[in-house]
Amino acid sequence: MKGYLPYLVGGLAGMLVAILLSSLLTLTGTPQLILFALLPAAGGAVAERVAQRRSGNP
Repeated sequence: MKGYLPYLVGGLAGMLVAILLSSLLTLTGTPQLILFALLPAAGGAVAERVAQRRSGNP
């Protein structure tokens, strides 16, 4: 479970950014769905990659 923690934290951060952008830009419909699909996944992937680089694992 510990290995998933960076991905979960990044996914949560991506979701918070998606909520913030959605409310600031008043997005609705398809653009909002795309934002909520892409940002959490991208945030999780980036956070996981950063955690791997810091720990020294390739």
